[in-house]
Amino acid sequence: MTLPDDKIITLEKMDEFFNLRADLYDNHMINDLGLGEFYEIIADCFNTPINRLLGLGCGTGLEFKLLFERYPDMEVTGIDLSDSMLQKMKEKYPDNSIRLICGSYFDVDFEGLYDHVLSTYSFHHFCESSKLELYKKVYNALSQEGVFVFGDYIASTLEQQQELIAENEKRRREQGIEDDEFYHFDIPFTVETETRLMNAAGFSTIELVRQWEKTAIIIAKA
Repeated sequence: MTLPDDKIITLEKMDEFFNLRADLYDNHMINDLGLGEFYEIIADCFNTPINRLLGLGCGTGLEFKLLFERYPDMEVTGIDLSDSMLQKMKEKYPDNSIRLICGSYFDVDFEGLYDHVLSTYSFHHFCESSKLELYKKVYNALSQEGVFVFGDYIASTLEQQQELIAENEKRRREQGIEDDEFYHFDIPFTVETETRLMNAAGFSTIELVRQWEKTAIIIAKA
């Protein structure tokens, strides 16, 4: 998530960053960034009925609005670090079947037979080894015919990706931040890197659905 004050040099803890911006998030994503089309295409990636859906980094639940309209009976498990964002989501969908977990999706055990896993604008904060670990967890959480829908910021070149990784590492060193601590900094990867990591996690069919200048939507299947 890129907000106007992201240029501040001092990194903020991930949960505190999003808790402070929960009231601004929806307006920023839809109106400031113009992502209405993005969420429409995300919804169109689901062309079969949804029974159990796992949302990782679900925030305020923007990605579920159209899905609940199409599949009102679907059961959603949502995981996010920000309790303020999750509260916003709870207020949006009071009549739907939602189980919300405030915590890190690296730590929460979400193994089970989900027919769909969805994540939008969340995974771009982590290094390659962490993402590979996460993609393996996603793969193991899906049923045999399960589908992983991924929409996130992307880097346009490998050089840009490497520069952002180096800048993140530099800032963390300067602040004395441990590797396993979650602090907010955007390090999007190229589509090629994301595809390579998904393949390494076990996904055999990976489709690039749509790519913009700074964003991509990918569908991965076992």
